[in-house]
Amino acid sequence: MSDRSLQPSRFDVAILGGGPAGSHMALRLARMGRSVALVEARTFPRAKPCGEFMSPECIGILEEIGLKQAVIEAGACSISRMELHGYGRKARGGYMARDLRPGTYIHGLALRREILDEISLRAAAREPSVELFEGQRAIRILRDATGRVDGVGLATGNGGPDEIRADYTIGADGLRSLVAREMGVYHSVESLEKLAFVYRFSGVEPQGHAEVHFVDRGYLIAAPVDGGLLTLNLIVDKASWNGGRDKLAFLHSKLLEAPALAAKLETAELSGEVLAIGPLASTTEEQVFDGAALVGDACGFVDPLTGEGLYFAMRGAALLAPALDRALAAGRRDAAALRAYARARRREFGARFLLARGLQRGLRKPGIARSVLSILASRPRLMDLLLTVTGDSVSPLQALKPRVLLPALWQR
Repeated sequence: MSDRSLQPSRFDVAILGGGPAGSHMALRLARMGRSVALVEARTFPRAKPCGEFMSPECIGILEEIGLKQAVIEAGACSISRMELHGYGRKARGGYMARDLRPGTYIHGLALRREILDEISLRAAAREPSVELFEGQRAIRILRDATGRVDGVGLATGNGGPDEIRADYTIGADGLRSLVAREMGVYHSVESLEKLAFVYRFSGVEPQGHAEVHFVDRGYLIAAPVDGGLLTLNLIVDKASWNGGRDKLAFLHSKLLEAPALAAKLETAELSGEVLAIGPLASTTEEQVFDGAALVGDACGFVDPLTGEGLYFAMRGAALLAPALDRALAAGRRDAAALRAYARARRREFGARFLLARGLQRGLRKPGIARSVLSILASRPRLMDLLLTVTGDSVSPLQALKPRVLLPALWQR
């Protein structure tokens, strides 16, 4: 918890969650002159299961809020290419953003989440109008006499306050968001339930690209991160996991279906503990309420196959912060005051969510996956276009324009 002696009795905004969505929100709002309570249940730095890849558009966002240089100095790896492996096929692609949107980045970055999140959290906490309540767990949403959200109640016994009052309370608290659950909009999607296991390895030959390897009822994503490490995510259908199995042995059983990746890891050593999270399948039917809103993973889960989770968090914060500032300036605390954020979010993410869901469903079927990989392998420019879309530099709708799509389909 912050050691500042003076704390306002009421904040403009209380944010639950200190990850990229929450810390970026706090940073942006503070620079707009708003008072912010940033509530984080864990003590940073903390490990976080994640693919740890930031798409090219994330770099521009980091630059905008002054965090890009700190991320680079922390050792973030530059990733400009992607390989897809599976069913005897291999497709390679690179970002082509500058061909479609001049001035955009043509590479992404990969950095361990405990480092990335620490950078953004501490930057937010340095703002004079931000109070950081670190290691303080939110346990309930507070409401006023009209039923409108009016802040958050905290678990006692940590030396902090019992409650924090705020004009707006923001759920940036991840997949099982307290705000989403208490507002009654959280739903699981059983047909898409997955588990994710995150492994880190040392002793792997350095590479400037990421890889996806499709296996039975799942896939593996490998990407280099800082410190000479390789982060490996294994994402599988929930039904394929027996909770009593050894996590490393489970990985080795899946590597039998990914020989190219297995060869790279032959002399590698596991670094640190294996992290796991799941089930990973949730959605929300609304994201704005009277006195509250959702941002980032709290809005719903996006399959890590497309690598867009960190972008959705960062971009969501960039969309919500000005909407909150306008609502507060107008003296409003109703859901309608944030409808512009909800609309902007649908415009920005709607087509991307559909693409992610389509890939999620289709690539679970070996016949479809085999056909898609064959097409991408024979048409490198199409693979480049797909990578650029999932890298957030070009929207799926723009990619469907004839002048963009047809050359990618024709060129072999």
